[in-house]
Amino acid sequence: MKTKLLLSYALTLLIGLVGCHSSQKQSDYCTVKGTVKGLKDGTKLELLDEFQDFKVIATTTVKNGAFEFHPDIAAPTHVYMYTKDEDQLKDFILEPGTILVEVDATDEDDLDTGATGTPSNDIDRRWIALVNSGEQEAANALMDSVLNAEQTGALALDMVSNRCKSTAQGLDALDRLSPELANLDFVAELREELTRRLKTEVGGMYIDMEYPDVDGNPVSLSSVVNNPNNRYVLVDFWATWCDGCVKVLPDLVELYAKYHDKGLEIYGMSADPKGRYELWKSCLTENNMTWVNVCDFSGGRVDSKARYDYALAAYPTTVLIDCQTGIIIARGKKNDELDAMLAELLP
Repeated sequence: MKTKLLLSYALTLLIGLVGCHSSQKQSDYCTVKGTVKGLKDGTKLELLDEFQDFKVIATTTVKNGAFEFHPDIAAPTHVYMYTKDEDQLKDFILEPGTILVEVDATDEDDLDTGATGTPSNDIDRRWIALVNSGEQEAANALMDSVLNAEQTGALALDMVSNRCKSTAQGLDALDRLSPELANLDFVAELREELTRRLKTEVGGMYIDMEYPDVDGNPVSLSSVVNNPNNRYVLVDFWATWCDGCVKVLPDLVELYAKYHDKGLEIYGMSADPKGRYELWKSCLTENNMTWVNVCDFSGGRVDSKARYDYALAAYPTTVLIDCQTGIIIARGKKNDELDAMLAELLP
């Protein structure tokens, strides 16, 4: 019953969005306003358009603990709100209407709370609440209602780019994008990335890579997969600059301690730039990361071969390989999901 109500709620909001957009003039397309905690008056704020190569499309200044943007755009898009000093504050959908954004720059968890006031943002806020409350089934149903709509829009495009775990579903959603979004370069690049990702999803063969360890010695993934002592290899794509990556390291250490002697090896592939070599090295020691660790020193740039070959959309991303076959048997699973899977594979 709950799932049906969520689907009805999402579809009603999406229908409302279409009606709003059709009657809206570009000159008053949307307003973004809200309050901010933890930033001084005079702090400069920017909106960066993800679908336009993170181009700055609007600026404003904090005044009396509040702010207001009037971006001049012609179609819905997904934006990131930053300070001029490049501190990320929020991300949300720009679309017709008044978008309300409450910012607490002193709370790191506030980054992921989204915005309210317009159909797509209200759906997104509801999805965030469901995930945070552990109602994953309902959250998945709500996402499906957005991705499987007869015509998809900016929220669906954001979900495909940043959240959707099903590559096939993502590609299908891109095929039904509204005309104002369908021809964006961003969409063409995302479609190409997802097509490549299909090759390294569950059932595909792993792609070899070779990068230096902390001592500068090259270590290939194939040498770890082909090691007769290893039954499964978990490739962990991460970086010290990725807060989410560092946050789950203790869980990864626990996973390694639990299954290493039974045949699990980890190939930790860091995307730290050369300037963070010492930080990367000390992070390995401080967190007791005693598995195989290498770094491509790309900083996570799009020209990283590992990022390209595995079509990485985010860090961390994990890939579990069966050493006997070289086949990928899991991708993108959380550590608790990997724990449950390895408990069956390595009893």
